[in-house]
Amino acid sequence: MAKRGLEKYVTYPSIVPTEKSEMIPVKIAFPYRHLNYSFTIEVPNSLYEGAKLSGKSARVPAGIQDAWLAGYYKAFALDPSQTKIYQTLLSQFRRIRSERNLNSDEYLELLTAYVQSLPYDADKLSSIEIAPRFPIETIVDGTGICSDKSLLLAGLLSHEGYAVSVLQFGKENHLTVGLPAPDGYDFAGCGQTVVETTAISYIGHPAGEYASTTSRPKVFVIGHGTKKYESIRDVAKILATLSSLNEKISEEGTLTLEIVRLHEKLLLLKEELTKSRDELPVLMKEDKTEEYESLRQTHNKNVERLKKTLDSYNRLVAEYQKLAGLAEFIQHNRLDRPAVSLKLRSIDN
Repeated sequence: MAKRGLEKYVTYPSIVPTEKSEMIPVKIAFPYRHLNYSFTIEVPNSLYEGAKLSGKSARVPAGIQDAWLAGYYKAFALDPSQTKIYQTLLSQFRRIRSERNLNSDEYLELLTAYVQSLPYDADKLSSIEIAPRFPIETIVDGTGICSDKSLLLAGLLSHEGYAVSVLQFGKENHLTVGLPAPDGYDFAGCGQTVVETTAISYIGHPAGEYASTTSRPKVFVIGHGTKKYESIRDVAKILATLSSLNEKISEEGTLTLEIVRLHEKLLLLKEELTKSRDELPVLMKEDKTEEYESLRQTHNKNVERLKKTLDSYNRLVAEYQKLAGLAEFIQHNRLDRPAVSLKLRSIDN
């Protein structure tokens, strides 16, 4: 088949299998919606070893700039020698989809949960060579950095017919997965929502050390899928709710600061009441009637102030506990977006 486009000029990485004949058993284990899943697949060692030994660099003529990167990332995610491995792995995920009766968005979240749950390879990040792994390597090694995990998820989603891209954040030297998003729901105007693969997080929510990233990424399409993630509006509501909660209950949140202010006021009132309680008997004993009466009135007013302040304090603490519980529920259920959406709808109603 004749090469087209940049393939005429750029030499991309590809897997060259070795002569190894044995199979490698690989245990796949991950959490999803409060259940732990585990199964074992077999991977040809010839393919795994070939992937590890194959070159990871592309030969790029001068003047092409970044256009070659789309083919570079595809070369890893969609190397044809990995097709059977994808099919083997996806057959297990499809079984779970059938057993749980998952819809298209929930199935996408299932695949994402698997990749996000793979431990981050901090050792590789500190090494000299940080070229991407082929997805088969990430599957067998059971670990990876952002590029490894994002290319694996992009490959899985592409093989399942989803419209998927990888997003390259140049300044941050970071790679994530991208999914098409409607106007107003995309990241930094790039037309895509972010799927962070380095940490457990909601689709559309940058996580970890990249949570505050605002850079506009470069978008490189992987495959030719057409299925989209339709729950992005639900996720946007979840994230907006969480942000609003944090504005109130964080260490510098409005509700937190008001509780601290009332607590300090309570301490001062208690201190004043203790002092006046000690002084009143002395004034009475010394027959200082006017001073005694003045202090008694002040004391009684402070008792009422204390009661009202304590009521306000207890009310705010109860509100804080309620909001903190909701924030914890949202954080704890990052792998169960439907449950969180249902919870928020019940609160609205």
